[in-house]
Amino acid sequence: MAGVRIVVCGAGIGGLALAHALSRHAEVVVLERDATAADTGGYRISINDDACRALATLLPAALLHEIRAVSDTGTAFEQFTIADPRLRPIVVAAEPPGQDRILAHRQVLRVLLARDIAATIRFGSTVRTVAQDRHGAAVTLTDGSQIDGDLVVAADGADSAVVASLLGRSPTRDLGITGIAGWAPLGDAEPPGYLRRGPALAFGPDGTAVFLSLHHPPHPSAAHPTIAGLLGEPALIWGTITRSSRLTLPRNAPAAALVPQAAALLDRWSPWLRERVSGSEAPRTAAFRFRAADPDAPIAGWTPGTVTALGDAIHAMPPTGGRGASTAICDAADLARALDDHRRGAPLAEVLARYQRRLGPRARSAVRESLGPLRVINALRHRPAQLLARPLIDAAGACGAWRYADQR
Repeated sequence: MAGVRIVVCGAGIGGLALAHALSRHAEVVVLERDATAADTGGYRISINDDACRALATLLPAALLHEIRAVSDTGTAFEQFTIADPRLRPIVVAAEPPGQDRILAHRQVLRVLLARDIAATIRFGSTVRTVAQDRHGAAVTLTDGSQIDGDLVVAADGADSAVVASLLGRSPTRDLGITGIAGWAPLGDAEPPGYLRRGPALAFGPDGTAVFLSLHHPPHPSAAHPTIAGLLGEPALIWGTITRSSRLTLPRNAPAAALVPQAAALLDRWSPWLRERVSGSEAPRTAAFRFRAADPDAPIAGWTPGTVTALGDAIHAMPPTGGRGASTAICDAADLARALDDHRRGAPLAEVLARYQRRLGPRARSAVRESLGPLRVINALRHRPAQLLARPLIDAAGACGAWRYADQR
């Protein structure tokens, strides 16, 4: 693809991984609205077995090795736990043996992915629209400037401006659910033992859930100077999930107001959890509304031309399934292979059509899985369901705590 310019709209995990692969054979321009790669929530990204294999095809081996060195691997995700509001385990599901898994610090991962291709990234560039014809595509930014390319890839996340330009509407819908996520110092209090073997999702009978994961930073000597200061101390990464209507704060509430709001949601929960959340660092706390694509609608259903898409830009999903980043990475690997076929002579429209058809089954499965926990939360918005759920959750937690007492 010598002499070909590919414009990637969005410097998220999928867009940056794709840019690494494409820059071997083409001119790549990455457009990103954030001012720097570090301007992102510093939460946890789960990269599954398929996505780990995909990263090995997209990234230089040395970079992937560095990502592993500063992430949690191995025993950090041996199992996934469903717990009750007192953090007693209800179900502990072991991960299949032999699975490769990376639990990465989102901010650190993004900084590393951007570091070696910094010259291709134009930070502070917000996409407004995109137009295509048989010769290429043109991206118009909010400042009125225009960037032309032979191919444009939408990697600009949920509510993608690029995909909306093609479809005439947003490719996602607001689910009426809001997450508040943050970092809490662990202190001297011992966390539930099951968290040392993997993340957990705890459900309350009032329609609130909490995602929990432990962060174990590597020794500073293992980290490149550009990220050493981002790794922090051992911490609990938490994320409350509740109906947007339950929150008392405006949509753009300052970070300092989010910690007490999250703590208020946990009034009847585990005292250990309430104390950790109440002591969280306000600058590392953020709120975000959950959006998702319709898994029963066409995925990337437009006729391929000179614009395509990957990740949340075309099949957004809530973080409750832990599949978003992995699916975007697998999309990037599939698209890179398709463009390799184009470089060898296959028509662009043909390889893009094949790529977009391939997205469907994987994307639908991931979106449906991610929507599952939200159905529980939505079901518990009704008072009769809440009254029924409380004793059932308490009983299940008590039974689970007895069975898994050796893990606490």
